[in-house]
Amino acid sequence: MNKNKVISSLIIINFLIIFSLFNFREYYNFHKEKIEISKNESENKKYLKDFNLNNINSYENIEIYETPDKKLLENLVEKINNAEKYVYIEVYMLTETRIRESLIKAKKRWIDIKVIMEKDPYLAYSINNKTYDEFQKNNIDVVWSNTKNYSLNHTKLILIDWLNIISTWNLTYSTFTQNRDFFVFIKDNDLNEKLIGIFKDDFTWIKKTIYDKNLVVSPSISREKILKLLDSANNDVKIYMQYFSDDEINNKLIEIRKKKKINISAVIPKTAVDDENTKILIKNWINIKEIPKYKMHAKTILIDEKYLLIWSINFSNYSIDKNREIWIIIENRKIISKFLDIFKNDFN
Repeated sequence: MNKNKVISSLIIINFLIIFSLFNFREYYNFHKEKIEISKNESENKKYLKDFNLNNINSYENIEIYETPDKKLLENLVEKINNAEKYVYIEVYMLTETRIRESLIKAKKRWIDIKVIMEKDPYLAYSINNKTYDEFQKNNIDVVWSNTKNYSLNHTKLILIDWLNIISTWNLTYSTFTQNRDFFVFIKDNDLNEKLIGIFKDDFTWIKKTIYDKNLVVSPSISREKILKLLDSANNDVKIYMQYFSDDEINNKLIEIRKKKKINISAVIPKTAVDDENTKILIKNWINIKEIPKYKMHAKTILIDEKYLLIWSINFSNYSIDKNREIWIIIENRKIISKFLDIFKNDFN
């Protein structure tokens, strides 16, 4: 009888120890996460308080390109073909045949090729599967983005040796033949180091909050930074956007239009012309035009004809607050001038 009691007591004690350990780990992780969130909130507030457009870097070795333009596809393929060390790509969709072939050839030349793709693009859930399988078959390091860190990976980033390419496009044939999109090619060592760090963290599913003068990496403080950038406008805002479905952004545009009497112009696709949000903005004296010839996919903002935001973000809750997006703020007179020519032609 005593022996049975001892055994029962040992079982109960072991159960209590295991239960305590399990709950302690859960308790520890819960509080660790709370501390991390509190720390991030504190850092976010400080960063936003210190953020000022006058402090951003002005890149000198920079070019901007627009699509549709098949020559740009040839240019991109040539750059991959001439890569000496690495090609890193983080993208929402990658289906373009020549780009896929050039990456496979580069891998056979022992170039370090790494690719991050979105597994389930919205309404095109298996579109990247063929590319993923093809890359795996050819020993290219390819991963799906981590859904625990963000809802969708909507980034459009290419790093070829020391060339940084940030854009509004997907790597699809229609980007180069039908879409209005923008690419910026920047050679800058500090930017390259930062983007490689972001890419490698995403590739290995490490979650970090990124702070940079020129870069914004969602999801973190994109919404706050967009609102602050719009608030900074004094004369003029020019926008390319697929749709306006975010109430807070729309209200901010209406607010600065009324308070500051600034001109706000936007180029949108035909699909967004009859949208209720578009009609509300037009009623509040925001100038909106349908793009005349192309499929509109660009997402950019030009503030006071001085600061250009090139990004992958759409004006929606998911895009701003939940997706992985990478965007850059550019101050360069030559680039702004070229962009203005394109915008004015599309708007008029």
